[in-house]
Amino acid sequence: MTNDTEYIFDEEDVDALQAARRTLRIVFATAYGLLFVAGTIGNGIVIAMICNVMTTMSRNARYRGRRRVSASSTRHVFIYVLGLSIVDLLVILHLPFLIVDMLHGQWIFGTAMCKLYWFGECVNKLLSSFLMTVLSWDRYLAVCSPIKSFRVRSNSVAITVVLCCSLLAIILLFPVLQESTVVKVNKHSGLPLFEGTEDLRLSDLHGTTISKCIFDAGSPLFMMYTFFAGYMIPALLITAFYLQVIIRLHKNARTVRRHGLTSKIQPCRRVQQVTKRIVAVILFYFFCWTPQWTLNILSQFSLITVSWSTLTLSSIFFAAHLLVCFNSAANPVLYALINRELRQQHVIAMMRRRQSISTATQAAMEFIEKHSHHSTPSVSPGTQSDSSANYDEANGKHLVKSESTVHSQDTFL
Repeated sequence: MTNDTEYIFDEEDVDALQAARRTLRIVFATAYGLLFVAGTIGNGIVIAMICNVMTTMSRNARYRGRRRVSASSTRHVFIYVLGLSIVDLLVILHLPFLIVDMLHGQWIFGTAMCKLYWFGECVNKLLSSFLMTVLSWDRYLAVCSPIKSFRVRSNSVAITVVLCCSLLAIILLFPVLQESTVVKVNKHSGLPLFEGTEDLRLSDLHGTTISKCIFDAGSPLFMMYTFFAGYMIPALLITAFYLQVIIRLHKNARTVRRHGLTSKIQPCRRVQQVTKRIVAVILFYFFCWTPQWTLNILSQFSLITVSWSTLTLSSIFFAAHLLVCFNSAANPVLYALINRELRQQHVIAMMRRRQSISTATQAAMEFIEKHSHHSTPSVSPGTQSDSSANYDEANGKHLVKSESTVHSQDTFL
């Protein structure tokens, strides 16, 4: 039986500890809030851009009879990046729940939302790793085996791969939905309090009982297979695929220099830029994901013990979790916003949209002018229509030329 004296704390120590916890919560809540804003805006912009580009591509292929070869060589990449952006956005959208939990000091959303919170966070993080691996695999095929892999790099295959990755992540992490729950803990010690125990009665008596949303896998087996499936295997594959891309690009660059093709100097510089971006992607992945998985493994095997009573380890854990969320907020920049072709395609799509709006507005004005006056207008509608047609034709030629230039460049990320 627990003695009442165990709940008698030195008031100064308790006040100092509570102040340190409040400071820690405010600091990390602010950091999470900034990540939420940046990640939501970044992923939202990428999703809007890709949807705009793909809608324009589909409309052009359907109504203008344009060749699908040039569009399909990039559209499937946009599908992968779109899937990654949606998943990263979902990772970011769970942060408000965490922020409220940190500022309020306990979980206030109930058991059902606790299960959805943990399941959604874990599935989306695992799926994010899967899709980053798929993107590296696609770039490997595009650079090292472009002809043989042409059928594999298609829209239908991209959609199938994204759906299969989603299903795999859900199956692997289904135990999270079962094992996550809300428990009562002592806010001073961070230790769980079980129903019907003297510890819970005394904690309630002293007003130190709070609710926390937790997930406890129990068996180390779950932690190990999620570690390999969600981190180790993707990390090895991403590194292997991108290293092969670097090797092939530099081999091609040496061939160009050996034959003295001075007209190919710009592509050689492009190889150096691509190499730097590949190295940045690999290092950034390890930088963001390694700390959290390392701490999870150490905690699972009881090599370290983390609770609010150990503020240093708690700070390290939150910092590691913050890095994973930072990865989801930064992926739009790494995979989309610095992608030249996506930006150019977006500009083309917006130009076509503005042209369509301008043409429709002009036609509407002509219709109103024609039917609002009984007399013949001073300006011949036919002349205006011919001028509009010449304008549209000129813009159409410019857009087609721009689009052909864009499609001549392959997408890296």
